[in-house]
Amino acid sequence: MMYRNNILFITLLFMSINVFAQTDMSLVPYRSGDKWGYASPDKKIVIQPKYNEASWFAYGFAAVKVGNKYGYINKAGTLVIPARFTVAKPFKKGYLPKLNKEGGDSVLFAGASLSSTGYENCIDSKGRVMAKCPAINENSVAEENQPVATIVKQKTYSLQNNGGLFDKIIDDYQIPGSEDSYYIAEKHDSFGVFNARFDTIVPFEYSAIKKIKSGQNEYLQVAKSNMSGVLSLTGQTLINADNSSLTIVNANNHTDYAIVKHEGSAYLKDLKNNNILPNGYTDIVYDSNGGFVLFDKDNLEGFYFLNGKMIAPKYGEIHLLPDGEYLLVKNAMGKSGYVNQNGDEFFVE
Repeated sequence: MMYRNNILFITLLFMSINVFAQTDMSLVPYRSGDKWGYASPDKKIVIQPKYNEASWFAYGFAAVKVGNKYGYINKAGTLVIPARFTVAKPFKKGYLPKLNKEGGDSVLFAGASLSSTGYENCIDSKGRVMAKCPAINENSVAEENQPVATIVKQKTYSLQNNGGLFDKIIDDYQIPGSEDSYYIAEKHDSFGVFNARFDTIVPFEYSAIKKIKSGQNEYLQVAKSNMSGVLSLTGQTLINADNSSLTIVNANNHTDYAIVKHEGSAYLKDLKNNNILPNGYTDIVYDSNGGFVLFDKDNLEGFYFLNGKMIAPKYGEIHLLPDGEYLLVKNAMGKSGYVNQNGDEFFVE
């Protein structure tokens, strides 16, 4: 049964995330025991739970599982495409070529499979297999989030070593709005920063300094005695160098956060060294759809939303849906369900 629940959770996650930009959020998949139906966002049952699985609606259709096959219902709960598919993905919009019509005709289609091999065809909104799959507008493809980048340059410097200030220059940078140049340098196995006037900006007391880029911002990540911190490009301490690990994340709200490990616990900080969450956790991981998964000592998972709302760790697994409002969770019994930002559970046992 646990194996089946894992498969169901993965299936629901895939069906929830696929082409989510067109998802209709007015009905939420709702589980009662082992059966699925739909509820309004205020948890009023709209379509009675009677399906083995239920996906989100897109363009007026939702894939549901009846027995061991998938079909599609409309928002009235009518099975409008019979349950005869082994795979049934959400509907999306595509385009078929048409003579003398630029861009072709707009059509709805979904990927579906009639065979146990999983080979997919495209079906139309009547459930008929199409002769060819429509083209998809490239603008509908979501961009991948870019990870925080470490800036590495291969340069040769001929700068005069004024008074033996450094042994070797490692990198250089400029600050937006300033014409001054800054140099990351090494001296006697320690690292610091000086400017073009040979003023020391960062003392030569770190075991490593590297420039990192996060969104539109740049920082200096420093290490001292195997501990990490963050400085501004002008040498101001942003996060103290007393963390066993440190990762800067540029979240979907274009804000920079730092996930740090300090004295065995993980904390979420802003770039002013303030703790965003009141408590430490076993681990904190950024979810690419926005927000942070929180792990407690029992390896249960909670969530911190970018708007400040938080769900304490209580679930076996959590994934934020691309809409940013709902979480797909697995409860202590290994069963899946949806939870909104307020912690309202769209399932009952």
